[in-house]
Amino acid sequence: MEFSFEDFKNRAADKNLSKWEKIGFPDAYRKGKEADIFQDIAEKLQLKKENQNILDIGSGCSELAELLIKHAATSNSKLFLIDSAEMLDNIDRSNLHSNVILVPGYFPKIKNFNETYSGKIDAILAYSVIQYVFLEQSIFQFIHACIDLLQPGGRLLLGDIPNYAARERFLNSAAGSEFKKNAESAHTDLALNHENRERIDDSVVFSILSRFRNFGCETYLLPQNEKLPFANRREDILIIKR
Repeated sequence: MEFSFEDFKNRAADKNLSKWEKIGFPDAYRKGKEADIFQDIAEKLQLKKENQNILDIGSGCSELAELLIKHAATSNSKLFLIDSAEMLDNIDRSNLHSNVILVPGYFPKIKNFNETYSGKIDAILAYSVIQYVFLEQSIFQFIHACIDLLQPGGRLLLGDIPNYAARERFLNSAAGSEFKKNAESAHTDLALNHENRERIDDSVVFSILSRFRNFGCETYLLPQNEKLPFANRREDILIIKR
């Protein structure tokens, strides 16, 4: 079963967990790989531009958040990091600077945030987040709230989506069979311990792509860079507000 927001708060406060375990991953899945993840995100969100307003929803406390913080400094961009207070407390305060604003809370139920920044955000990232939204609230309401924050031309990346159907297609392929053999020899658990109704599948992914085109956006289903840890079985959705 997937973690809830409360589960992540508890993990964030657990001093026995690494920064990757706090955000729900074994160290082997993320440690040493987040620079590649950041580069993939930066290309899709066009983060090379300067003086942007960037929002990371469910930012966590791992190296990915640290890389975004460094990017905000070098690009003179304002960065908003939204997560629980417990998770944000794990971010190294020595890395923070005036361009970074920590926003504790449960998006989109954060007092005055959406009203204050409506139509003012250039890029929004929700990475390895949408599956938890899918279980806890309306996925469409969440995305609509994100789009309301974007200015025209702004980009929303729903990244690292664990599409169960895509995963099964891969695991049933020749490449997937080899992957499973390697995973078994490395004692890696590939099991998904949740029911079908709790899984994101093709129907959910394509409903997002279709729905938000009807609300004046362009939507794209994108592969991940092959260097990324889940590139063979996860995908991204890019939404551009017109």
